[in-house]
Amino acid sequence: MRRALIIANEAYADPQFASLPGTVADADSLREVLENPAIGAFDDVRVLRNRTVHDVGRAVAVFFHNTEPDDLLLLHISAHGLKDAAGDLFFAARDSEHDSHLIRATALSAADIRHEMADSRAKQIVVLLDCCYSGAFARDERARGAHDADLTGPFRGRGHVVITSCAGTELSFERDGQGVFTRAVVDGLRTGRADRNGDGIVDTDELYRYVDERVHEVSRRQRPTLSVHRKQGVIRVAWAGREAPPPPDDGPLHRWRRLVAAVTSRPATRGALPRRVVVPILAVWALLCASAGYSGPVAAVGADCFQPPQVRVATSAAGLEPYREVADAFERWSARQHRGCPLARLYLYPAAADDVRAGIGADWDSSGAPGRRYLQDVGPHPDLWLPESAVDVTRLGPAGAGVVDEVNEIAASPLVLGVPQAQVAAGGAVEAARRMGRTWRELFRDAAGATAQPVISGGEGVVRADPAVSAPARLATYALYGDERGLASASTARQDVERWVDEALDAGSYPIGDDLAVLCRQRTRATAPTGGAGVRIPAVVLTEQALVRYNQGRPLGAGCPAQQPPPATERLQAFYPSDSPLLFLTVARLRWPAAVQSPAVRAAASTFARWLVHEEEGQQALLRVGLRPPGVTATTPVVRANGALFDWPFARVRPLRELVAGEQDRVREVYRRAHRPGRVLVALDASGSMREPSEDRRRSRFEVAVDGVGRAVERVGGRDEFGLRTFSTVAANARPIVPIGPPGATVAGSLRAAVARIRPAGDTPLHQTIRQGVAQLRGGGGDPLRALVVVTDGQDTSGRPPPTVAELSGVRLYVLAVGDADCAGSPLDRLAQGTGGDCYDTRTDRLDPTLDRLFTALWKGAD
Repeated sequence: MRRALIIANEAYADPQFASLPGTVADADSLREVLENPAIGAFDDVRVLRNRTVHDVGRAVAVFFHNTEPDDLLLLHISAHGLKDAAGDLFFAARDSEHDSHLIRATALSAADIRHEMADSRAKQIVVLLDCCYSGAFARDERARGAHDADLTGPFRGRGHVVITSCAGTELSFERDGQGVFTRAVVDGLRTGRADRNGDGIVDTDELYRYVDERVHEVSRRQRPTLSVHRKQGVIRVAWAGREAPPPPDDGPLHRWRRLVAAVTSRPATRGALPRRVVVPILAVWALLCASAGYSGPVAAVGADCFQPPQVRVATSAAGLEPYREVADAFERWSARQHRGCPLARLYLYPAAADDVRAGIGADWDSSGAPGRRYLQDVGPHPDLWLPESAVDVTRLGPAGAGVVDEVNEIAASPLVLGVPQAQVAAGGAVEAARRMGRTWRELFRDAAGATAQPVISGGEGVVRADPAVSAPARLATYALYGDERGLASASTARQDVERWVDEALDAGSYPIGDDLAVLCRQRTRATAPTGGAGVRIPAVVLTEQALVRYNQGRPLGAGCPAQQPPPATERLQAFYPSDSPLLFLTVARLRWPAAVQSPAVRAAASTFARWLVHEEEGQQALLRVGLRPPGVTATTPVVRANGALFDWPFARVRPLRELVAGEQDRVREVYRRAHRPGRVLVALDASGSMREPSEDRRRSRFEVAVDGVGRAVERVGGRDEFGLRTFSTVAANARPIVPIGPPGATVAGSLRAAVARIRPAGDTPLHQTIRQGVAQLRGGGGDPLRALVVVTDGQDTSGRPPPTVAELSGVRLYVLAVGDADCAGSPLDRLAQGTGGDCYDTRTDRLDPTLDRLFTALWKGAD
């Protein structure tokens, strides 16, 4: 039987609890999809709304006690999550009391729920928690001091899957009258979009992957978690893409159970059939089944499949979407090979190469690296690594010994200059230029409008990702800087390349970031309601794979809402330079201790790696996402219709190699010195709400923000400029702290001393502060990268309209939203994006890494 218990608490007797109107919508929408026979097909769905802790506790106990081994139980809780003084997790009921010393006596304990789950006879239990701190549910509550505790929990039973709306130290949010997490759950089930591998069902792994993506799109401040304990068989949450589910008990196993039940039980007044009658009947039935040679359906993952091991795969942000498609193809292939049962479930997550290398070097142990929390901040121990570039693995050197088991090349992608179709003239000269007829420098000067007779018309400029974070940009920049004598000087690189790139980036408000960020801006501009009319669309430095997927309208990551293909005039056409290095892609198998990586997981990871390298279907899956596996002729989608030329390298004999680590380091250093200096003003919120305690409960939000800015200033270079001001409606808290200019050696200490005298108070004149900060940044000479960085925990309280993008022209706006502030979908987010900046949903205890990433882009530290 499929049974569900939905607990939703909107109203609370204790006024310290805010009401949660979204819980009602959560309960109603989830009940609708679970009861729908074409989707959830649950036999019994019970909803408890606004009940006392006694009622809720009793309902949970009954729910888990009255079960059979074959039952599927789904528990959903939408309420306030809170912790007592010891840090243990509880769920608030209608009569719960907020005081920490009363929580244990008046709220539902997560430990009690886990106890009921452990004692239940049901072998398939799914728990969905839409509550603050819900990620702590599956964690050993007595080990809360360990930041890197895996969410594998202290469960004693089996078949438990827990999906939570956020991590154990995060808050969970509502939007538009419903919980962000539950809305994603319902959407994935109702539409069937959560069925990632197309097998007709939505299982728990697929539901988590879908929800994780959708929640991240809406609220970057909460990160859903998944905990799996001794699960056997795929747990089906819902059907996907069916008018109705197949009839129940369809198969000899279920017919056998019905027969046993029929012949061993009679109505209560008659008793059971005698054993001498039962045994012959069952024996005959078993013989008939065996002689028929029955085999079950293989189209979908059956409930009788053993739960496949989960393989954790780290990859780059740019590789996440295409490799997910490859992973889904592998799961479908392995299911066909094994009678509908996939060999593995692949969990892919984005991780920066520097973080993965540091984690491997430290055995994924954060104890010796203060401030580094690999499990929390990067991800789980990766069984496989699909890096952005082959060099990312070779950089490990001796640090990878004992962890890196094997590395294999799986594909390559040429670097190209993508030119909008409107700027590509017809004719033999253009076709020759596309087919390695020109160098990177020649094509770059054509696209920038710096030549008298260009093959690329328009001269709209060239944009490129930041070479400090992008391997493709780094490889292309090496060719742009270099000639037969070696790399150019920083001053020459600035004059010949970087000033042109900066001009195009500024003109189109392109971000200083990775390839996905640049391409997202390109697509947003090209697909604007005006159809790009009157908008200067530049050429782009990118890989052939990225160009193909851009033209197809494929996803560009969770942060990019635009997914439609560009209009025909703005579709990118690939020009293949004659001197371009090649980007090689590899798969690295990693070996961890048995306590972290079981033999089954290790074997499944090896199978996937071999499939990528040796199996034809694996190579075709790589080709379908726009890559070129070795020895495989390119076909769709790497074709002219998608802007590519399938017959590259056009029968030319040339060395196809990727730059070694040393060459990439040299070009990165020249770029660092050629990069324009940064002029950055930080505006720090000093309103009353910044007095609130931060996540560590030891310091206020304001104190944590001051410390974070102080540490970030230490990376400023000799040519850079920095300034700091605070803002509030209280006059004493709205003043410049550090004037904009070259920072001295003691600037970090002096700003801390100056700010220490400020006591946060008043309201938040955010819009006025942005206008004032922009005016300050426009002063001074030169052509620096001007950026206003606003750290705030609230919304504007002045009542004045927000500034427009035009008012901020020439200045990039970056907003770090902490506390009650929220970026996703807000006018402030759109304003920041429109300036080439960004809005970051973060927390005070995560300010340091956020500021570090931001100032790495703005300041290169060059003298």
